[in-house]
Amino acid sequence: MAKPSTKVWDLEKHTEAKHAILKRYLQAWFPILSSFNDRILYIDGFAGPGEYSKGEPGSPIIALDTAIAAAGDNKLKPKAEILFLFIEENKSRCEHLESLLAGRTLPHNIKYSVECGKFNETLTSALDQIDKQKQSLAPTFAFIDPFGISDTPFAIIERIMKFKRCEVMITFMSGFINRFKEHPKDIDHIDALLGTKNWRHELLEDKEKKGEEEIVEFYQERLKSVAKYVRSFEMKNGLNQTIYRLIFGTNSILGLRKMKESMWKVDGQGTFTFSDRTDPFQTVLFELKPDYNDLKKLLINQFRGRTVTIEEINAFIVTETAYLDSKIKTEILKPMEYANPPEIRIEGKRRKGTFPDGTIITFI
Repeated sequence: MAKPSTKVWDLEKHTEAKHAILKRYLQAWFPILSSFNDRILYIDGFAGPGEYSKGEPGSPIIALDTAIAAAGDNKLKPKAEILFLFIEENKSRCEHLESLLAGRTLPHNIKYSVECGKFNETLTSALDQIDKQKQSLAPTFAFIDPFGISDTPFAIIERIMKFKRCEVMITFMSGFINRFKEHPKDIDHIDALLGTKNWRHELLEDKEKKGEEEIVEFYQERLKSVAKYVRSFEMKNGLNQTIYRLIFGTNSILGLRKMKESMWKVDGQGTFTFSDRTDPFQTVLFELKPDYNDLKKLLINQFRGRTVTIEEINAFIVTETAYLDSKIKTEILKPMEYANPPEIRIEGKRRKGTFPDGTIITFI
């Protein structure tokens, strides 16, 4: 995927879908993080010019406007400082972005900085300064959306994620890597991207042919070494060919839940896939119902004969399945309790068909 040579370029459908996921997540992230912290940071590692050829907003504008809207709706803690760091290597794109940002009226607690430089070098310098001063990085959401594979070494991801309240959302060019993984000029870049040379043995030298899925799995396992929870979303072009994965890493189960909700809004079926053949917003207008029968089977297989809390059930759904836990009480647990004979048994006093926090459930 070559870097566009012009200052602004056309907005592709898969990018629009990616931005929809980003916006929905930030609509939850800004209020939640600002309520518990005095300062939070949003980083856009490859900010671009801030808009597309028809004036559609780019990721920096989407992020900043989302925070401004949250402040206007009184969803941010007034004393919490929201900082934005926009990094862009191309000078003309930096200038274009700065001109767009300058036209916005910011609340007193929202500030931004545009750094014209390479993502890796700029962020490495900032993190070096933090380490030198023996300080901690503020809770951070880093949106890392490069055009290729040479600018996002795993070492920088690892440095961000060593601060436990930080999260990353990465455009992982899995299709490009799979096509060019045996080209000598790309191997060193892939070494840096994956943070190890071990991939050569597992994905190249092994007699069994390895493809794109194995590359994605390898990267996700690498990310799991620095993030407790990892979730990916597949993006396809108009020919229904995979171009990249949007991979999210966090140490917060609440962050994982909110990201899955954002991804479900774009996909609508729980497959965590979007194709340019489809309208990126059709699933918002015609939302599909999750397959609760399948989720029920997963719960029974996991908890058959066991006694667990409602919190354990919710955690399993969020972390171990493709589903959300938002309607399991009404769609699954309540029918199971009312079944004849009952499929679950509830301990303690409470109104039948309800499952408040702390409810203890035995799967018969």
